[in-house]
Amino acid sequence: MSTTIGMTLRNRAVMSPELEAVVTAEVRWTYREFNERVNRLAHFLLECGIRKGDRVALLCLTDHPFATIFMATAKIGAIAVPLNYRLQPAELEGIVGDSKPKILFYDGEFSDQVKGLESIDSLKHLVQVSFGEELHPDYTVIFGKYPVTEAGVEVLPEDPFCLTYTSGTTGKPKGVITTHENWFTSSVNTFVPMGFRYGDRFMIPTPLFHISGIVILTSLSIVGYTLVLMPRFHPVHVWELAEKERVTHMFAVPVMLKFMLPALIESEREVESLREIITGGSLVPVELIQQYESLGFPLTVVYGASEFSGLATFWNQGMGEEKRGSVGKILIGEIKIIDPESGEELPAGEIGEVLLKGPQMFKGYWNNPEETRKVIRDGWYHTGDAGKLDRDRFLHVVDRYKDVIHVSGEKVFPVQVEAVIGEIKGVSEVAVVAVKDRMWGELSRGYVVKQADVNLTEEEVLQYTHSKLARYKLSEVVFVDELPKNSVGKVLKYRLREQADAEKGISAS
Repeated sequence: MSTTIGMTLRNRAVMSPELEAVVTAEVRWTYREFNERVNRLAHFLLECGIRKGDRVALLCLTDHPFATIFMATAKIGAIAVPLNYRLQPAELEGIVGDSKPKILFYDGEFSDQVKGLESIDSLKHLVQVSFGEELHPDYTVIFGKYPVTEAGVEVLPEDPFCLTYTSGTTGKPKGVITTHENWFTSSVNTFVPMGFRYGDRFMIPTPLFHISGIVILTSLSIVGYTLVLMPRFHPVHVWELAEKERVTHMFAVPVMLKFMLPALIESEREVESLREIITGGSLVPVELIQQYESLGFPLTVVYGASEFSGLATFWNQGMGEEKRGSVGKILIGEIKIIDPESGEELPAGEIGEVLLKGPQMFKGYWNNPEETRKVIRDGWYHTGDAGKLDRDRFLHVVDRYKDVIHVSGEKVFPVQVEAVIGEIKGVSEVAVVAVKDRMWGELSRGYVVKQADVNLTEEEVLQYTHSKLARYKLSEVVFVDELPKNSVGKVLKYRLREQADAEKGISAS
């Protein structure tokens, strides 16, 4: 039987009152202290007129205010809307205008972004949480004014709790609605199989507004671990903090792990407490896994989606070194691969679209039934990812299906081509996309960013790629100064496609 996220914190505070819950550079709170602060903020929200179903927006760093506000929202049955602070003001306006929160909490360094939101009608309260490294008086006063008792709001497992927005790599971001039951199910069925234990110490140097941050927060009191927060990632200081706080687990995306590796090697830090580093969110190179393993730090590779309340599959060292290139097996629920055109399930080894089903599947897109119907069909969530299941049921994700290039009946998976081009000396970044062609339908074009002072020609890139892959997998190369990206660093391939189609005078429709 599932429960609500606010109830799990209340129960943990009773069960483990002196266990550390949240640790930052400024605070060390036990579960009793953390629960009391959360309750005070919950009473403040109620006094502000925030009720069940109302939205509470957070524009905050990976620090204790985010955790407190997030859990206080859970206690009163409101819906948390974590905002990506890397977005431009116009992008934030679009999301806030769509979600219509009644209250916004924000760190002082994002004040300029907040200015553009003040005119949104739904936003009745703006609370500045900090200025510089200090807490703002408007936020601090809450914790001396309101009671530590529970808020007394009846919250049900099926009530919506979180509204997260997709990264918008294919267009306008969509709001993903998930419930307390979704997150409770996700937490229990993620962290128990992955071997987390009571009293573990989990460090997160990544933004809490990401789905990875949400699942770590919602699992906090369910598992009973200590959350160590690092507001600003630093590839050297992250190891110092891990050692100082006796961290047992850490989450970091692959690009962070690459930056962290030289510091780890040069410092020869042992960080004996660290049992596991969890990573995902983009392709995890096998070489990176091997490098960390050789230093005594096993990586666990995860695959999931906002629409599936966090993780769907995971791989770790215990599942076999020969499966390093996979993203592991399903944690809970079901998984299958279908032909996206016929809808038929495909046998092991064949590439198709990845479909997921389970109790942690989201309830739909916010105010967007049309997009919801596109991805939830017959009880299955259509991820839009291209992948395959091997004979042992390990999932191998190949690419985004929308990015697959169809060249005269042949499928080209950009990730495969990008990996080969990335091997060429002097290539800094690369993105491979489909460009429309009047004869072949589509052709494969590589957009390449060269390293400074490197002389590299289109012919050299084509020649090297064709030595490793079939010629039809790369037809053109264009050198650019930079690739268009969203606020979290993901390449916006649809913009490259639009640009290419405009050049050729072909409609992108």
